[in-house]
Amino acid sequence: MSFSLARFFLQFANSSKAANISSSNYGYFLSTPNTRKFTETPTTGAHKSTEELLVVVGGGAAGMFGAIRAKTVAPNLNVVVIEKGKPLSKVKISGGGRCNVTNGHCSDHRILAEHYPRGHRELRGSFFNTHGPVDTMSWFSDHGVALKIEDDGRVFPISNSSSSIIECLLSEAKHKGVSLQTGKVLENASVDAGGKFYLKVEKRTVVESVEADYLLIASGSSQQGYSLATQLGHSIVDPVPSLFTFKIERFRARRVVRVTFPKVEAKLKLDNVQRNIPHLTQVGPMLVTHWGLSGPVILRLSAWVLVNCLLQVTKECS
Repeated sequence: MSFSLARFFLQFANSSKAANISSSNYGYFLSTPNTRKFTETPTTGAHKSTEELLVVVGGGAAGMFGAIRAKTVAPNLNVVVIEKGKPLSKVKISGGGRCNVTNGHCSDHRILAEHYPRGHRELRGSFFNTHGPVDTMSWFSDHGVALKIEDDGRVFPISNSSSSIIECLLSEAKHKGVSLQTGKVLENASVDAGGKFYLKVEKRTVVESVEADYLLIASGSSQQGYSLATQLGHSIVDPVPSLFTFKIERFRARRVVRVTFPKVEAKLKLDNVQRNIPHLTQVGPMLVTHWGLSGPVILRLSAWVLVNCLLQVTKECS
């Protein structure tokens, strides 16, 4: 949830339309746009209006926070979130149902960016300077969610319940006037020379045509987001799995299944990789499962496994 939302939707939208923007402590944002209606009524033609609309694809943490941020910096902008399923469903189960909000130990944004296996070069720019972990913690604290920092740096609500985060985001979205529309899917998107987006939104068998001025794709790992980005002319870097548990063949530790070790050092050795890779040694809690290993220390290791495997394959092929 740590990102510069206003600037993100302006740039990612790939809009050639000249926008009136102003600077603030949080980057760049639209200044005094007008409101615009977005209705449930299906239409046969394009939804036309001279007022401005931002459509957010995805009702997860990024999409909801992005919508809230947009309404904060541009109160008169009409903001609509389109979500196929239940909003914030992954937030509910994250962190074992407690919701790991951010990292509370790393205040240096450059060091923090290096802990991201992919995209760390981009994150070293103004990304975390615009909105980093400290800003995230302050935002939730200011909105009534008391937080705590655990020994390994993970930040959780004091309630130890993800419901605290979900209720906060939904309440603030409603307070700001964000329209949340569920059961809908954005199937097609195109943009004209003036920067106007033409969207086809489906709900069961009903198709609605919508014109939007801005589009924020926050659909996570869903193929929907990649498809929309491709339709709008963006190039896609092939994704690789990350944050997964380890399945071990001929697992010999079944006697300690479901046992949690509060602090272990886990080191992973990759075949044909001779150099030392610091990120392949991690320290933290570990859980023994029926099929292998899980827990924060294993998930952190997994984030770097395929990146380094692919790097090794690339070197061998070249």
